[in-house]
Amino acid sequence: MSESIFPTPEAAEAAFYAAFEARSLDAMMAVWASDDSIACIHPMAAPLNGRAAVAAGWHSMFEAAGQFRVQVELAQEIRAAAQVIRIVREYLVIGQETEPRPPILATNIYRKEAGGWRMVLHHASPLQVGGTPPSRTPPVVLH
Repeated sequence: MSESIFPTPEAAEAAFYAAFEARSLDAMMAVWASDDSIACIHPMAAPLNGRAAVAAGWHSMFEAAGQFRVQVELAQEIRAAAQVIRIVREYLVIGQETEPRPPILATNIYRKEAGGWRMVLHHASPLQVGGTPPSRTPPVVLH
């Protein structure tokens, strides 16, 4: 299998979400950096550190998932010469549903390597729209 080349962080991100929708572990892992300095945090789950753990996490998710589509909206981007942080809103449309589920906020970090741009972190968390913060968040003390 030839190594995929991602000339931009945007190309790596497009490949990441295409692999996500296709539930293709090979395509998914082709986006990630080849060393063990990677991490993935799925919503409400513990961190997965290193290639083996990240691959196992995606494998489990793909085995359990049905048909879905992901719509991605860029919320913020922080660019440096060899690293890009992209904060996005993910909207999942499950099965035959016509409307997306509530958004998931994700931080995707890409690192420039010899073979192009690779993902080093994906951290996804449910986005609370309105309402009060989760109860485990300590109240803000202003005095």
